[in-house]
Amino acid sequence: MSENQTILLGQYKYCHIENLNTGKKHLVEGPGRTHLEGHEKIDGDIKNKIRLHEGKWVCIHNPYDAQAGTIREGEEEIRIGPVVFSLHPGEEHSGIKNEYILTDDDALLLKARREVPDPRDENETLAIGKEILLKGPCRYIPHRHIQVLEERRSKALAEDQGVYVQNHDTGKVRLVRGETDLILDHNESLWNKNLTTEESEALGYEEQEVDDESRVLAAQPRLRRRESDAVIIELEDNEAIYIYDDDDSRVVFGAKTVFLQPHERPKVLFISGNVPVRPNVLRIAKLGLGPDFIRDRLSVRTRDNATLDLDVTFRWRFIVDKENPKKLFALKDFVGFTAQTLSSEIREAAAQHTFDEFHSKAGEVIKNTVFGDKTSRLFDENGLEIFGVDVEGITPEDPEIRERLATAIKTNVDIYTARVQQEARLDSERRLIEGQAKNEEARKALIELQIANNHKQQIEAAKTEAEALKTQAAAEAEAITLKAQAQRQAEEERLKAITKTLAGNGGKEYIALEQAKFGQNAKKVLVVPTDSQLRLNFGQLIPEIEENEAS
Repeated sequence: MSENQTILLGQYKYCHIENLNTGKKHLVEGPGRTHLEGHEKIDGDIKNKIRLHEGKWVCIHNPYDAQAGTIREGEEEIRIGPVVFSLHPGEEHSGIKNEYILTDDDALLLKARREVPDPRDENETLAIGKEILLKGPCRYIPHRHIQVLEERRSKALAEDQGVYVQNHDTGKVRLVRGETDLILDHNESLWNKNLTTEESEALGYEEQEVDDESRVLAAQPRLRRRESDAVIIELEDNEAIYIYDDDDSRVVFGAKTVFLQPHERPKVLFISGNVPVRPNVLRIAKLGLGPDFIRDRLSVRTRDNATLDLDVTFRWRFIVDKENPKKLFALKDFVGFTAQTLSSEIREAAAQHTFDEFHSKAGEVIKNTVFGDKTSRLFDENGLEIFGVDVEGITPEDPEIRERLATAIKTNVDIYTARVQQEARLDSERRLIEGQAKNEEARKALIELQIANNHKQQIEAAKTEAEALKTQAAAEAEAITLKAQAQRQAEEERLKAITKTLAGNGGKEYIALEQAKFGQNAKKVLVVPTDSQLRLNFGQLIPEIEENEAS
């Protein structure tokens, strides 16, 4: 490096200068100009000062002691903004951080590395190694001797949710059910409840490998995203479950939602299945109380050594003993126990009958074997009741017997089919004849109805025509009367006019003229119009004329 090197530092710049003779380093801050001597050099690059704004903080490792003029190795110091500073040689920091802003749903898990004031209460002191949970709402910048172990946020649990929580001080585990907001305390953590493979399959969390002919009796369970989530079992109306732990056990009936406690486990039943029934096919925890059925195929031998395969269905249900409900789960494989017991009894019954007897009366024989003189059968071991038996098929094992039986059955079926077809044909013909007879009766009734309708229509038409003629005659008579009255009135008016005319001066002259025609001896002259149609009483008319002349 050349002598008298000059370094220009801005306001927010700094650098470390090393003395090559002594190896010591010192801080040079801007703004300003620095001249290096020949035995000095810059240690590293020119650096930016650390600028902390409001709400920012930084932890300084090996902080510089201005009084001693050296750094304090192994110690830490918290610096809070707003502030601007440079790092002395040997000082380090782990990055600028934001202060913690905690809401009602937030918390910090803190650990005291030395004895320090309690951030929750400055009058209290935290011992070395003490852990606390600082809950919001608040703003927090950690003390230099307090370590932030974990940021926690409340977990909202719905009504149908739950988690398992363990206390590290006591080791106890508790179930927390919703509806609530959960924040784990400083000495708490989520606890994983692990299920065995059989339990997971029985509850439906894992799929079982079963044959196509077997029925999976476990319904889909409530999803568990984590092992710390509560095991929740939904029971239907006719279901029950056996739950136990180290101290106690209980049977729960549906319809109900069951939350398993931390150390509770479901009792697993290993159920037979398939056709014919074979053991250990299914694993179930929820026991259906029925009604349901068991289907089995068993081989029997008759008294005459004929071997038959029977397809049998047993209908069952559980009768609950309220005093001892745990009896329902007394048998881990109630299906296998029931099928084996009944199959053995049916084989014994078949051995007492010939092939023909057993084949023709298999249903009756089997029902008598299972029920005796009753209509149902109860197994006292677990309260299982068999209330129905159906024989679905009988198949001889011997191929020759099976072929002959099939031929006989086919012949019987053909005969029955032919009889049914003949009966159907006869029934069809009978129905055709009955239909034709009914059609004739309907046609006869229709013709009679048409004749009656025509007669009625003729009568109605005659009545209508008579009424019309009567009305027409009355109208014509009324018209003649009106016409005669009008003519009479007109004639009377005309004669009155003539009479009035004769009564005047012109009338007198006319009468005198007429008298002259008849001679002087004619004292009275009757003047009547020649076209008059009135018949007048001359004895009445003449006095009127004389009266008029006198006047």
